[in-house]
Amino acid sequence: MKSFFILLFTIAFIPLSAQLRLLQIDDFEDYEIALKSAQDNENLLLVCLHNGGTELRKMYQDGVFNDMGLLNAAKAYTSIAIDVNEPMGERFTKLFVPENLPMFYLMNKDEFVLEQLEGYQSAAQLSKAMQESALEPYRYDTLLLGYQAHALNDAEWIELLELYSYNFDFRATTRIAQQFLNRKSEAELLEKNTAIILSEYGLNLETIYPQFVINRAEQIQTIVPGFKLKDFLNTAIDFNLNLAISSGDSLLCESICESLVIAPVVKADSLREKRLTIRKIFAYESGRFQLYAEDFMKMMDRQAPSVASNLLYDEAYQLVEKFNEASALSAAMLLATKSTQKQASFRAHMLQAYIAYLQKDNSSAKGFLLEARKQIKNPEQLRNLDKLQALVDAAEKEAKD
Repeated sequence: MKSFFILLFTIAFIPLSAQLRLLQIDDFEDYEIALKSAQDNENLLLVCLHNGGTELRKMYQDGVFNDMGLLNAAKAYTSIAIDVNEPMGERFTKLFVPENLPMFYLMNKDEFVLEQLEGYQSAAQLSKAMQESALEPYRYDTLLLGYQAHALNDAEWIELLELYSYNFDFRATTRIAQQFLNRKSEAELLEKNTAIILSEYGLNLETIYPQFVINRAEQIQTIVPGFKLKDFLNTAIDFNLNLAISSGDSLLCESICESLVIAPVVKADSLREKRLTIRKIFAYESGRFQLYAEDFMKMMDRQAPSVASNLLYDEAYQLVEKFNEASALSAAMLLATKSTQKQASFRAHMLQAYIAYLQKDNSSAKGFLLEARKQIKNPEQLRNLDKLQALVDAAEKEAKD
């Protein structure tokens, strides 16, 4: 069994009389020992996630951990420190993604987060949070019963959402927040506490809330401190794009492009490029390439034929190189064909032939090779064509046999 090590900072100004000892946890075995100790002693957990940075050092320098009020509050806790650079830190940050360090997590013995505090904390701030969490370590269970019975008031809903966000992922929290928002009239959505939730979780394009926020952005800015429509839209794009990718929903992808990529948040001359980027991400992540290929071809209509031909070829080639799915090959064929229409070239016809070969369409492959043969300009091109011709002929023979 590993022993715990006291978290020490080797700089002169840290007071040696600090009485609150944060037990340094380096790996999962250490953490299990600390957790069992907390459970055996009916303690809560105070977890300080850190990287040895200046904010935590300053807390030591300022005597935060010497404060008697904090020491009294800490009696109900097993207090540990986890360095993000150690194995347990890497594991912990996958479960709880910190925005700033240090992060203080107050947890019950079942590892349910009751409160989280980021950055420098005064003794009063930290001890107050610890005292409040210790008063009702299973508050979430009480709120959950009220939720299931449809008996929560607004303050309890907001409390439930906060606890839920500490312990579950953002998508799951958004689903719960939508249930809260669904209870509200349009006028009530603009009340301060509700507007704060709306501005953070009203993201799903399958609801009315994103458009509601867009339409009333100026009003929301006066209600919610720090609200910025641009930030909201960027978060909404990421949220909905992840939904679209996971479900393969091309209609949702199009809705993102048309509803969330808007001027003046995005400059008018950048709208097409931004929408194309979203369609490309969707295509590459979901394996559905049709929308992206069509949009890319439309973009190329604005280019000079020779430039468009090269760009279309390059994009088609990338799809063939990176993907072997039917959708990607079909999109690559569209792009390669468009390339030859803009400006016929040996390499584009060869790419068409190779794609047809991969699609097991040997007849089309032979036709594209005939077109490529007309474009031969040197012996190297002839050798490459003959190699591909041999592959196509062998595939055709095998298919007949």
